[in-house]
Amino acid sequence: MRIRLATVGHIIYDIRDYVEELPQKDKTVKLRFPAKVSGGGSGANVAVNACKLGIPAGVMGNIGNDRHGAFLLEELRKFKVDTTQVKKFRGASGLSVILIDMHGEVEVVEDYGVGDRHRSMDANYIRNAEFLHMSGCSLMHLESASKIASKAGIPISFDPGRAASHFGEKRLSKILSRCDYLIVNKREIRAMTGRGDTYHACASLAEKYGIDCIIKQGGSDTLVVGNRVHGSVPPFKVKAVDTIGAGDAFCAGFITGTMRKMPILKAVRFANAVAAAKVLFMGAQSLPSRGYIKKRFGV
Repeated sequence: MRIRLATVGHIIYDIRDYVEELPQKDKTVKLRFPAKVSGGGSGANVAVNACKLGIPAGVMGNIGNDRHGAFLLEELRKFKVDTTQVKKFRGASGLSVILIDMHGEVEVVEDYGVGDRHRSMDANYIRNAEFLHMSGCSLMHLESASKIASKAGIPISFDPGRAASHFGEKRLSKILSRCDYLIVNKREIRAMTGRGDTYHACASLAEKYGIDCIIKQGGSDTLVVGNRVHGSVPPFKVKAVDTIGAGDAFCAGFITGTMRKMPILKAVRFANAVAAAKVLFMGAQSLPSRGYIKKRFGV
């Protein structure tokens, strides 16, 4: 399969529990209906969403030799994601238990399983893609993939998420120097830099590494801080059902827009629409069709 986008990151088995409210200390909450299971993990989610948006994609990630791994592989193939770079290891696949309240807000308990197990990154696979997206995972995986793509002149976007932002700027510096786009939220930029002034922290990274920083802010404007352009893009207001995977949907939307030669602020607007569409449906990989997004949001 000829892919245009290669993603690097986790492939996770999601168990989703929908509750009336998120639990507090010494308090029991009940499920609104039976638990749901589906594919997840940022590397997988971005690849799935890109395929739904018309960008052929493949994921470079790990699964275990268990029934969860078999399920995850089947789900990826169902969505037409290239799985030739999904490596199977002896052990447990990554697993998340996700609580989702009535407002779509989430709490996550996660075990990466074999997700960060050492593996080689196929240089030809990355070189033959047009774009590389990296999500939070093993530092070794990130360094290897970014080095290959950078040498080949392939654009790189990086969304460190919770999984990689805690490494901090110093340990991520080589990776950041190879990236074109850094996609973060306030918590992640604080974890990376130790600074609470999100805008100025991103401006400093943009100047230091020559990258464009895109700051996701949920229901507030998405900020773009870079050497070439600064700006803000308002979100699309919707009533969220499930916010799990919204950030990954945003990344897929931004990459799709960028690969279709949209100016950066227009690509961010498209990404906001994709994220808004995702939160209307349950599950991390529930993004509706490109036609639905265009009809609903006019982008």
